[in-house]
This record gives sequence, structure tokens and C-alpha cells, in this order.
Amino acid sequence: MKKTNLIIFFLLALIGGLGLSIYLQNKPVAEQIPADIQPILPEKPIKNPIVHYPVPGPTTSPVPVAPKADEVKTEPVVSQPTEKLSEPQIDDKNFQEALMKSFDNPQPNKLLLLENFIQKLVVTIDNLPNKRLPRAHLPITPPGGKFLVAGTPEEPQISNKNYQRYNKYVTLIESINQNLAIKTYTYFYPLFQKAYEELGYKNAYFNDRLVYVIDHLLTTPNPPDPIQLAQPGVLFTYADPNLENLSSGQKILLRLGQEQRSKIYKILQSYRDELTNLRP
Repeated sequence: MKKTNLIIFFLLALIGGLGLSIYLQNKPVAEQIPADIQPILPEKPIKNPIVHYPVPGPTTSPVPVAPKADEVKTEPVVSQPTEKLSEPQIDDKNFQEALMKSFDNPQPNKLLLLENFIQKLVVTIDNLPNKRLPRAHLPITPPGGKFLVAGTPEEPQISNKNYQRYNKYVTLIESINQNLAIKTYTYFYPLFQKAYEELGYKNAYFNDRLVYVIDHLLTTPNPPDPIQLAQPGVLFTYADPNLENLSSGQKILLRLGQEQRSKIYKILQSYRDELTNLRP
């Protein structure tokens, strides 16, 4: 080989090696490993569970339960410590009993759908930040009547009379004994967690999701009444595109009047403070 050709050969080899080195540096790490020893990577990364707002284990039942008939001792007991009342089982039936005692409202069951209530509530809360809400799984009865519109055909707006359809729901929420509700939630939390895991969240915690959803709802705008509408088709939409692009949960709050929304915001903030500072 001539000397000139030998020099050119070594220059080409050097340039080729340099180019290959730069190419490999810009390739993803997984692609640099030979196929025969490359590990099988999962389609989605598996995240470790992160508990921002843990729920402590239950200490005492929120609802006192009397002992069963066969547990009552008829013979006197001498020099024996007093026997503790048996705690209720953590199941749907006992939860419904505790739930009813959380309301100062005498008839909350007229608005609540108690069958599979926890499952329905968990599904609803999980979907509130989404664009659509599975109404078949709502834990409450829908408001009666039709959505009322005022204004003119050219400039429709939500009617002030429409807000009256939601008064009973706001009153129901206001009638909840918050301290007892938090105790009930903490005691029966395993049922909420189980329902959340059944949705496919095997590595997450419902209490974290609940706080996230509350934070999401608290970002809902609170425009003055009445809110302007548009009717591009059969259904009405919000004239303001910023309002129209909100989530299903935020749009539910928009259907309330400004005064009603302000009450709900205060209640949500109060519950958030409790849920992020749970103690055993």
C-alpha cells in the first residue's frame, strides 16, 4: 500500500471512530446495550407509592355499638376488669349507619344513594378533574327539573332561578358534622382504599387523590352572576372559552350561584386542612 493511501486510510478510520462515538453518546442508554443482554423494559415506569397525606389507623369507632345479646354476662364478675364493647366490623352496613349520624340534617337519605355508596363516591371523586363524569355512578340523586336559562336568544345566560335547584345539596353539605365525618372517614378508610384499588390504582392512595381533587376544585373561577352562555348547537355552552374548557367537577360548581360557590369553597378548604393533618 502506498504511503499516501495508508495515511488516508488511518484518517478515515479516525473520523469513523469519532463519528461512531458521538452517535453512541446521543443514543438512549437502552439502545447502547447489545440486544442479547439488554434488559426487558416495562411499557410504563412503575412508580413507588408516595404518601403525601397518610391516613392513620382507626383507634375508636365513630359510632358507639352496644354489645350483642349473647355477649351480655348475667353472672357477676369479681375482681375482673371491665370488658370493652366490641368494635363494629368495617363493612358497608356499619359505614351507612355511621354516615347517617354525620348529618345534622334529619333526612339525608333522600338525596344519598346508599347502595354501594363508597364505590360510587370513589369513582365520582376520581373523575371530577376529567372532562366527563360517569353519571351512572353518582352517589346522590340528580337535581329535579330542567336547566333554566334566562337572557335573550342572542345572549343567553344562566337563570337565577336555576340556582334554587341546588339549594338542598348545599344545605346537606352544610349540615355535615365535620368532626364526626372525619372520624368516620378515618375509621372506614380501608373500604375507600379498597374501592380505589379496584379502579386499577394498585400503587396509590385514595387520600392523596382526594386532597388533589379538592385542590383542583378550589381553583374553579367564581364569576359573578349571571354567567353568560352560548348555543352553538342543541346544547348550551359557556360563552367564555376559559369556563367551557374546565373539568366536569368545576362545571358543576359553576352551575351554583356565586353565593353558593363561596360556601362550598370554604367547606372544601376546611376539609382539606383536616385531611392533610390527620393524626392517630
